[in-house]
Amino acid sequence: MTFRNSLCVYNVLLFLCLVLVTLYVNQQRNMMLIRLDAYETKQGILNKVTRTVEDLGSGPLMSLREKGIVDSLVGLDLDSLSNETLLITLHSNLDNLNSLCRRKLRLGDVSDGGWEICDDADVRPREPCIIYSFGINYDFSFDEAAAALYGCHVFSFDPSMNLVKDQFDRSPKVHFSSLGLSGQSFINKDNWTMLTLKEIRRRLGHKSSSIDVIKMDVEGSEWQALPEMIQSGELPGNVKQVLLEYHLGSTLKSVRLAELKVVKNLERIGFKKFYVHKNPFCRTIDTEMPSPLTNCYEVSYLRR
Repeated sequence: MTFRNSLCVYNVLLFLCLVLVTLYVNQQRNMMLIRLDAYETKQGILNKVTRTVEDLGSGPLMSLREKGIVDSLVGLDLDSLSNETLLITLHSNLDNLNSLCRRKLRLGDVSDGGWEICDDADVRPREPCIIYSFGINYDFSFDEAAAALYGCHVFSFDPSMNLVKDQFDRSPKVHFSSLGLSGQSFINKDNWTMLTLKEIRRRLGHKSSSIDVIKMDVEGSEWQALPEMIQSGELPGNVKQVLLEYHLGSTLKSVRLAELKVVKNLERIGFKKFYVHKNPFCRTIDTEMPSPLTNCYEVSYLRR
């Protein structure tokens, strides 16, 4: 190899080394900027929260602001809270989101009867899929939309629908049973068959099947059903979304405490709120709160 050729090779290698060094320096600089942006964003959020807590202002909302904001119920000693604080914590928690869904879809009617589902890739139902829909009141709009859009088999339940057969297929993928959901299996005073989720899955042959979405509008029975579902393990990791309506209203401390513990336990096993709707038909006034409340929260949870 001539001296001229050796010099050319050397220059090429030197140029490649300079390119690689430049790329490495730029990469490290970009990573540093990303970390700095993340730190500044976190600090900004922390400062904003701090200002929110400290800037109490004046007027009727001052006492509410003094309580601060509870972002997570996990780790909070609920038994130590006063009745007033339980009320504020319950409503504040249910009325605020702690997860982001980038594509929410309304399945069913826009008015009462429809529900928000998250269509993000990591939590959407995928065939073959099963959806349980508790509480129909003759409105199958959610069930039919879920079956049509996702191809799921939707099992619809409502013991109060006396004008239809106890069991029938509304379509090839929408199946109705006149069963109710509760924390134990029994026949109630209205002669309705109330079952636990575990027993319903056994009867339908779904004991080893994944349930992708559970929708519940069971007029107060959620407070009995949910603790049993959690304690028995019937909300396993394959349940990605729970859509439910909470029914509140009691002024008793013991009831508020029990309700808040149910909400806390759902959070503890990984469910987070991506959508909340305050039902205006349940509007109420409470002397312990400076603004009107609702006793019916429609909450959509996801678990990633």
